[in-house]
Amino acid sequence: MELHAKDKDLVYKVKSFFCNVGKIYSKSTSVIYQIRTVNETIKVIIPHFEKYPLITQKQNDFILFKKIVKLINKNEHLNKEGLTEIIKLKAFLNKGLSKDLSTYFPDTIVIKNTDINIPNKIYYNWIAEFFSGEACFFIKIQNNHYVKLEVRITQHSRDRLLINKLKNFMECGYVNKHSKDAVVLVISNFKDIYEKIIPLFKKYRILGIKSLDFEDFCKVAEIKNNKNHLRSDGLNEIKKIKIGINRGRIFSK
Repeated sequence: MELHAKDKDLVYKVKSFFCNVGKIYSKSTSVIYQIRTVNETIKVIIPHFEKYPLITQKQNDFILFKKIVKLINKNEHLNKEGLTEIIKLKAFLNKGLSKDLSTYFPDTIVIKNTDINIPNKIYYNWIAEFFSGEACFFIKIQNNHYVKLEVRITQHSRDRLLINKLKNFMECGYVNKHSKDAVVLVISNFKDIYEKIIPLFKKYRILGIKSLDFEDFCKVAEIKNNKNHLRSDGLNEIKKIKIGINRGRIFSK
């Protein structure tokens, strides 16, 4: 798990939640939480995600990861057959094999991905956590006076079914192709943002540094709702807020 350094407190809370297993490492702009021992993974991490299954394509990654951990726990990685099986599993885990591993194991056949079960019901707490990690809150100013708010959440195209279900559940937004391998849910209708999105995340809180982006997003929404963005002082206030949101906040001291 890697987050921006400004989310250090959140990472320590996650570590505490997982019985303080693993270690936290700090980089110049990020903080990393790692659990590297097989014993801790088997006793803490795997049981947690078996009890509380992942919903996105990460569920498939977890299934493959769990198989690899079990092979390592049986010392199967110490023999050729076991290591080959692990490489086959890793070939479809996350971004696949590295260039070096592909060179060393040129005959590796990528296993077919398994289908994930999309739940019939999506819970609001999960949506808040999902948006905390994956969504972006944008403030756009066009022609120096037109203010547009937009929420975007981009996922791998394998998660198109989930993104469409999320759109239908929230009853707002639209889904577009973002790139060759990605789809994006876009929520840009101001009424939807003001009457659905903002009340939702005021009740079910956005976590981490993104909560500050959401707070600024809400401030701009209020300015726009009161029509104050049509005045020079209101527009200037929005411009100041826009400078400090998202990357502006991340790279500020």
